[in-house]
Amino acid sequence: GVDVQQSPPALSLQEGASYTILCNFSTSPQSVIWYLQNSGGHIIQLFYIPSGTKQDGRLTATTVPKERRSSLHISSSQTTDSGTYFCAVQHSAPQAPAACTQTCSRGSSHTLLCR
Repeated sequence: GVDVQQSPPALSLQEGASYTILCNFSTSPQSVIWYLQNSGGHIIQLFYIPSGTKQDGRLTATTVPKERRSSLHISSSQTTDSGTYFCAVQHSAPQAPAACTQTCSRGSSHTLLCR
């Protein structure tokens, strides 16, 4: 599997502040998936990002496979951003010619409390 390190582990922000969550991987990822588990317990996929940068409103995710890292930046935080964020890395392992198996390694979670 792939070792996934996420930081910082927890953060409490004032509404309107911006922050960045970092994920580092032991090997280059095929792609990275960012999730939010909101206060209601629902898990929401925020981004699926093989490489480069994607933006959706106030959220920006960047993945640099060669540097084995990804980040999630949230600008102008709102109380609705509160929850647990985590990244997962998707990688493939060849089983036979022209075939591969998709596996996923989840990182540690990051809890955000926005007041």
